[in-house]
Amino acid sequence: MKIVQKVKTKAAAQMLKKMPEPIRVKRAFHFGSASSIGIIYQDDDERFFNKIRQFAKEVKEQFGVKTIRAIGYVPLKEKMLPIWQSQKLEFGYFTEDDLNWHLKPIQRTTAFKNEEFDILIDLSDGNSFPIAYLFKESKAKMKVCRDNTENGKFGDLLLMLPSPFQFEKYLQNIKSYLGNPALQ
Repeated sequence: MKIVQKVKTKAAAQMLKKMPEPIRVKRAFHFGSASSIGIIYQDDDERFFNKIRQFAKEVKEQFGVKTIRAIGYVPLKEKMLPIWQSQKLEFGYFTEDDLNWHLKPIQRTTAFKNEEFDILIDLSDGNSFPIAYLFKESKAKMKVCRDNTENGKFGDLLLMLPSPFQFEKYLQNIKSYLGNPALQ
């Protein structure tokens, strides 16, 4: 089983590298100037999901962002999906069942990746191939992610954080940089 997973991972890395980035208009934004924000993340548990929801709510209320959409990758089969992870209006998800053999999402992600968000924020640890595909394929005008990760190759604003990854520190940096219009 581990050998198959290793082969899939190597194939995913090669496919991701060869896949062209979409043509997009790159532009710098901060939360106050953005009208739409996309968030991608790996959904591991209910507590983490609630942190993502709280972050989205806070940004929407504090900065008046019209639209915030989020999509989470749940690394489980569809039938194993937790009850709390149900489809919400602004929050979607995709599972292992929505991936092809190269770990590329092929279902439930088309509308999200084609939406031209002002800002796309990767709230994952940055090393998930399904999320990396979605991040690279996005037509967002500004892509925000961690540096020194798989997604760092495709981002516009790269945030450097020490290891090990601390989610709260990452959110704090995102709020600090994107919440301050003077830094633009």
